[in-house]
This record gives sequence, C-alpha cells and structure tokens, in this order.
Amino acid sequence: MPKKGRNIYKRKDGRWEGRLYVLGNHKYKSVYGKSYTDVRDKLQLINPVSLTASCRLNFTEIMQQWLDSTRARIKESSFSSYSDKLRLHLMPYYKDIRYDKITPAEIERFIADKLSAGLSTKYVSDMVMIMKSAAKWAERTYGYINRISSVGPPKVIHQEPDLLSAADQKKLQAELLSQNDLTSCGIYLAVFTGLRIGELCGLRWEDIDFEKKLLTVKRTVHRISSPACKGKTAVKITPPKSENSIRQIPLPDFLLTFIQKFARPEGFVLSGDSSPVEPRCLSYRFKQILKRAGLPQVKFHSLRHTFATNCLQSDFDVKTLSEILGHANMKTTMKIYVHSSLERKQACMSKLRPAR
Repeated sequence: MPKKGRNIYKRKDGRWEGRLYVLGNHKYKSVYGKSYTDVRDKLQLINPVSLTASCRLNFTEIMQQWLDSTRARIKESSFSSYSDKLRLHLMPYYKDIRYDKITPAEIERFIADKLSAGLSTKYVSDMVMIMKSAAKWAERTYGYINRISSVGPPKVIHQEPDLLSAADQKKLQAELLSQNDLTSCGIYLAVFTGLRIGELCGLRWEDIDFEKKLLTVKRTVHRISSPACKGKTAVKITPPKSENSIRQIPLPDFLLTFIQKFARPEGFVLSGDSSPVEPRCLSYRFKQILKRAGLPQVKFHSLRHTFATNCLQSDFDVKTLSEILGHANMKTTMKIYVHSSLERKQACMSKLRPAR
C-alpha cells in the first residue's frame, strides 16, 4: 500500500520509488531509496520550481497524468476501461477547464448531465471515482487543493437480473443436450459451474482433469481498447478477474459424462483449436440458442446468477458457493448473486397457516 502524502510506492524488488511530474518536459522524474522516508527526503531536495507551479493545468491534463501514473499498477483491462471513460466522456465534457476552476457544483452538473443522457448509475459512478482519484493524486503530486473530496458518486441501483425459471432451465438444458457442437457443450458446462463468459471463452481442454473430476479456471478472454490498434479493440487473454477467480471447481459425474464426448487433447473448449472464441461471439450464439428454444432473451451472465440461486436452494453453504464462484468474500455472493426465484417465494408462502 502506498503511504499518504506523495506519489511514493514500494516496488516488487523491495526498493521504494517516488515520482513527480516535470511540467516542462512532460515526463515523470523518479527517485529511489531503501525506505519511504528515504525517498520522501530525496523528493524534498528536488527543486520544486522545476516540478510544480501555480495551477496552470487543465482538469483533463490532471486526469491523463493520473491515468499514466496508474498504468504499471493496474490490469490492462482496467487501464483500457479508464482510458475509454476519459476519451469518450470526461475529456470532451471538461475540455480546457483549468483544474482550479473545478468545483463540487461542476461535478454534480456532470453527474446530472450524464444520467440524463441515459448512462447507468454504475458507469457514472465509475467516472466520478476516476475524477476523485485524479484529484487525490494531484494533491499528493503537486500540492493542489482537492476541492472535490466531498463529492459523492450517484447511488448505484442494482437491478435484479433476469433469472431463468425452473421450466425455462429445463428447456434450455434440453436444447443444449440435443446439439452436437462445442458451443452447446461449453454453455451446458457454464450452466452447472457458474463460469463467467470470459472464463468460459478462456477455458482449455487441458484445464479439465477428467480423472480428478476438476475444472481449473486459469485465464479469461475479453475485448479491450488497444493503443497499438489506434483506438480500435483487440481480443486479449489475461489472468482471471482477481486472485480468488483462479480456482478449482469439482465437476459432477453427469456433467463429465456429457462434456467428455467433445473432449480434445488440447485447445480451447469452445473452438477446439488454438484460437479462443471471444465473449461477444459467444453472447450472440447464446441468444440464438435461446431463440431456438423459445426462451426469453436473457444475458449470458444470468446463467451465473441462476446457478448461484440454485446452489443455495440445494443447501450449498455460502462459503463453498463463494469459492466456486471465485469471490473474495461471502458478502459479495449473498448481496449480488443470490436471488429467490418466484417458485421459491411461492413455495415459502404456501407454508403459512392461519392461527388455530
């Protein structure tokens, strides 16, 4: 964890590094030391006139510098997500507004405008957190007053996902079992493991141990913006979402029996070769399967929610389910992924009896 006060961090090699942005050269200057205080003292010896000045930077310049400073510490997908939000929304909105002219009222206006434009509260909340993080960075790096520290993001409204009813689940499983292709095999696997769409796309046959009856999640596939492609997107294979997402999932016998018919010595499960199927393509195929089966057009992620709900209703303990889903804690499992189906609610309500 970086200590408060300056842009000072402990490196993987054990050394401490301090960084300041040089206005004239538009580059970062780094100093190194054996401890936090050692680096702090070295930074204080640097001529502050060459590094800082009265606030002449635009808000967008501050945010871009903050983004550049995070690149070595965050996942490529996170960096791409932040970059897209800056490029598509934050920079066009604030343009040439000087940093010290940004007030809480300006941020509140931004929030209202973006929500009115139809952006989700989650997306707008993420952009507010970017601005607040950039302001904290500017305070540490330049000593600029953080005038937006009191601004809070809009309240994120979590909508209940579309769960498949018991009848719809039965129809979907029948449709998948009737098909003789890798896509149906993979989706059937996701139905009974709760894999994320990117994790399923990144699953290789070598990750399934048929003898030990274990599936290991090692990677994920996603499409992100790539600077090398000049703003266009590219398919990337990376480690999973978090350390907890790297996990082993025991497989029941009926599931192993079905997928073993499609097993290959190597290659990605959905493609059967060395190239993965990307999530966008799998999502389209899933919608076609739902259409053929006469089912409602739910998102692929609904399978994960449905799986979690089924597990709890089958008396899985929350700790076990949390680890199968790859969550960092049980609170996430209960708050986001566990839902009560209409059938479950009806069954519970039917148990009520009038007093005698």
